[in-house]
Order: sequence, then structure tokens, then C-alpha cells
Amino acid sequence: MARRSRTRVVTAALVAAVASASPMAIHAARADEPAKATEPADSRAADPKVADLKDKDKGDKSLRIVVWPTLTPAGDTATRTPMHRPTEAEPALFSRSQELDVTLRDAVQDLGFQVDLAEAGPDPSHSRDLDLLERATQPIIKPKPDAPKGTAEGGTWVVSARIEALGGDTFLLRIIAVPPGGRELRVRVGKVNGADVSVRGLVMLRDMLSSSSAAVLVQTATDKAKAEDLGPGEAPRSAGRAVLAVHGAVFGGFTAFALQRSTGSEDPRVLFPLLAVGTGVGIGSALLISAEWDVTTGNAWYVTAGSFWGTFAGIALANGTNVNPFTDRYTWGVVGGVSGLGLATLALVKNKMDEGDAVLTHSGGGLGFFGGAVTELLVRGSVTDTPQVGAGLGAAAGVISMGALSTLVKVSPGRVLLMDLGAGLGALGGAALTSPLLFENVTPGKARGFLAATLAGTTLGAATAWYVTRDLKPKDTALFKIMPNAGVIGSSDTPKGAVPAYGAGLYGTF
Repeated sequence: MARRSRTRVVTAALVAAVASASPMAIHAARADEPAKATEPADSRAADPKVADLKDKDKGDKSLRIVVWPTLTPAGDTATRTPMHRPTEAEPALFSRSQELDVTLRDAVQDLGFQVDLAEAGPDPSHSRDLDLLERATQPIIKPKPDAPKGTAEGGTWVVSARIEALGGDTFLLRIIAVPPGGRELRVRVGKVNGADVSVRGLVMLRDMLSSSSAAVLVQTATDKAKAEDLGPGEAPRSAGRAVLAVHGAVFGGFTAFALQRSTGSEDPRVLFPLLAVGTGVGIGSALLISAEWDVTTGNAWYVTAGSFWGTFAGIALANGTNVNPFTDRYTWGVVGGVSGLGLATLALVKNKMDEGDAVLTHSGGGLGFFGGAVTELLVRGSVTDTPQVGAGLGAAAGVISMGALSTLVKVSPGRVLLMDLGAGLGALGGAALTSPLLFENVTPGKARGFLAATLAGTTLGAATAWYVTRDLKPKDTALFKIMPNAGVIGSSDTPKGAVPAYGAGLYGTF
């Protein structure tokens, strides 16, 4: 009993020093420790501020704690001795562990923590690191099996002390603490003399559970939770407003110009007012749409692809088929642009396009234009004609097919641009290899050979770029992997202490 009284006096002295610099010092006064009290207990209990602070702390999840009984060994080295509570058959360990348990339980109460003194701790076989983390997520008082769901509150601090004899009167002391709901262990380790076990254990626990340390841990967990709730930054609403407005201005102005030309009038007094009206209507429509719906940059460029390549296809087909009168060809362009705009809007009704989808659609129109033009020249066997029909049909087919494909797949803009680059380099390579066919006496056969090589190079270049830029999956871990191991592989307990055991072997997967 004398040793326990001496331990409590040391505990009281150290905790008083900590509490004097801590916001939780109001909880340090205890009835059985008059040395620390500066005024009667009744007057402190009658203080409404003290009562309010105590009531607040009782509901604060960060001030709840569970102290498990001390276990041995400390787990610092490999040993054949299973983890257990010291028994009377181990007199030194048993005595020191009893002192340490009493000291730690008194210390956490003096520091203002709400401790469950009735919890005897788990079975030693369930005191591993994962068990500590799991207990930290549970309430301080476990609900009864028949209790209604939702009655358990929050988590709790968990403290587990480990002690191990090193020989003589020296011990290895390890204090482990887990904050409420935490996913990491806070550990303090030290080599201490037998007479200092309880004191050093108190100091180590104080470092982890002092008001400043606890506040830092709780604030860190709170900031992390807030960051996870916020998630990544979102783009502003209707980020594609500017792109859509420029597109509306250009297409509105072209539509007004086409309408003026389709009437056979070339009077500038009519043209410029119509251009102003068409441009204004286009910009106004774009701004209204952006205000009503969230138009992303990808959506805006996707719509632009439909109207631009649709207009180009309409004008190319009208020129290729010699539509007369000539002014009607502008009408073909407007019809093509409106058709492309309608198809793009229809695709956006059920899909949200990103920048990669928009670039893929534009790429389809450009490659379709080139492929269609080369195909028409290949059929004619000429390299001097103007392939407007093939260019128009190719552009229309390319933009429609790639626009539909973009609703099914997701691809990055960079990969699409690299595929376009590969197609261009392939076309250039094919044309360079077969350019001697065009030196002199160009026949339809030579022209077709040159055009076929160019078209094949385009296809091969695009396919190569697609293959090279594919997403590579990490290789599976080798099933057979061995590494040599030599040195201390264990230890043996002797009356003089732990004796290391040396050996060699192999470890790995095989």
C-alpha cells in the first residue's frame, strides 16, 4: 500500500504541473488530493462555469477514453512468448504493471477525460493494432444487445500500455494511443528503470493526451473530413458561355448573309442591318441558353462541330453538284449547319460532352473531309480535279459518326490530337514514298497508286497513334519471388535476459 500511495503522490504532482498550463485544468481538482485544491470542492462545484464546462466535456467525443490493462511483452522484438497480462509468477512485471495501470487511470481522469473504469479490457489475443483501431470507433460504453439501434454515440480514445523486462531492473515501456475514430497509432517507447515505470508512463501518456496534442489530433481529423466532403473543385456554371456566344455570332451572321444573298439582292444597305440582326440574335440565343442550362466547354465545342462541319458539307455538296442559281448554294450551307446543330443538340439531351468528345467530333469532320476528297480523286484517277462532292460527303459522314461515337466512349483531347498527328504523318509518308509516280506522264493508274498510298498511310498512322497512346495496365506481380534473409530471427528468454537467435533463410512468394 505504501508503494501505491507514493505513486499517487507522484502522479498528482506531475498532473498538477500539466493542468496548470492546460485549458482542462478545471477538471484536475479531486476530493482525495487536497494538495492540489486551492479552494473548497463545494465552492468549485457550485461555480456555474465549472458545471457547464464539465457538462460540455461529458458530451465531447474527444474527451472519452478507455485504458486497457498493461500487457507483456512489449512487442518490440520477435518472441515466442504470447502477449498476456503479467501474473504473480512474474513478480517484477506484475508489480510494475499494477502500478502503471493505477497511474494511467488516475492521470487520464485528472486530465479531464471521461474514463470507463468498469471496462476490464479485451482478451490479450484481441489486443493487436487492428483491435485498437476498431475499439476507437466504438462508444465508450457499449450498448446492450437488446438496446435500440442508434443509441451508441461516437468513438473514444484507446490507451494500451506494454511492458517487457530487459534484464536486471530495466524495462522496455511502450504506450499506444488511438484518437476517437482514428486510423493511426500514436506510440511512445522508452527504456526505463523499475522505479521510474509509472512516472515515465505518465509523462509519455501526457504527451499524447495533453490538451494541445488532443486538440491538434481532433482538428486534423476535422479538417480532413471537411476536405473529403468538399471534394475536388468544380468548374463554374456555363464555362462554355464564351465559346457558344462566338459560335452564335458567326452562325447568326452567316445565316443573315445567306438569306440576303438567296433573294438575289446585293444592296449593302440591306446586308449590314441583316448582319447586325443575325449576329445579335445568335449572341442573344447563346446567352439565354447558357443562363438556362449548364453549358460546359465541351458542350459548346461539340455544338460548334455540328454546325461548322454541317455548313461546310452543305456548301461543298452544292458546289460539287453545280446547284443553280448560284445564290441557292448559301441556302444549302444554312440547311447543313442547322441540321448539324440539331443533331448535336439531340445528342446533348441525354449526354454531357467533355473536351475529349468535342475534339473527337471535330477530328471526325476533318479526317472525313480529307478521306472523302482522296476517295473521290481515287475513283476518278486524277490528282488535278476539285473533289467537292467527296469532301462534303466525307465531312458529313465523319462528323456524324464520330459525334455518335463520342456518346459511347470517353477519350482525352490529347490522345485525339496525337491520333490526328499520326494520321497526318502517315499521309505525308505515304505521299512521299509514292511521289515518283507523279514526276512525268501521270496516268490514271499512277494517280490511283499515289492516292491509295496516301490514304493507306493516313489509316496506318492513325491506328499506330491509337495503339501507342492506349492505357497500359500494370503488370501482375510475379508468382515466384524469393529474397534471402540472414541475421537475428528470434530470441530466447533466459534468467539473464533475452538472448538473440541467429539464422538464415528465404522469404517471399513461391
